[in-house]
Amino acid sequence: MYKAFRWFLCPVSLLQLLGASGSAGRGCSTPNDSSFNFFVFFFVFFAQNVMYVLQAIGIPNWGFSGWILSLIALRTNTAVAVMMILVSLSFTAVAVLGIIMLKKIHSLYRRTGASFQKAQEEFAAGVFSNQAVRTAAANAAAGAATNAFRAP
Repeated sequence: MYKAFRWFLCPVSLLQLLGASGSAGRGCSTPNDSSFNFFVFFFVFFAQNVMYVLQAIGIPNWGFSGWILSLIALRTNTAVAVMMILVSLSFTAVAVLGIIMLKKIHSLYRRTGASFQKAQEEFAAGVFSNQAVRTAAANAAAGAATNAFRAP
């Protein structure tokens, strides 16, 4: 399982993926261009970007300090509102940069010839080549069949 997330967990490998030079030899292995690895990265990074946008918006009672709450705070305490506006600016910058990075990585993903179907095939090949997973699936199927015959 670690192998599938190896480059995702290594920021140096992410920099190598994006074409940064001078990052080789700092302790992380070079990423492979697996469609499944890209898919996992897109899923997690997209979820992060959704959180960044929610933080930038600052919906009341959601625990974020964003634009809505900072504008509400202007009415009560100006000093607090200024600090909240700075936080909102930071959240907005992170959200915008995250979306830009997601677009750049997606274009790289498309240039490698990877696709969602290829990611599914790689996942299936990786999962079904694992003996423990095959045994668990066979046991689950046998248990389901046994329970189906016992049910009234």
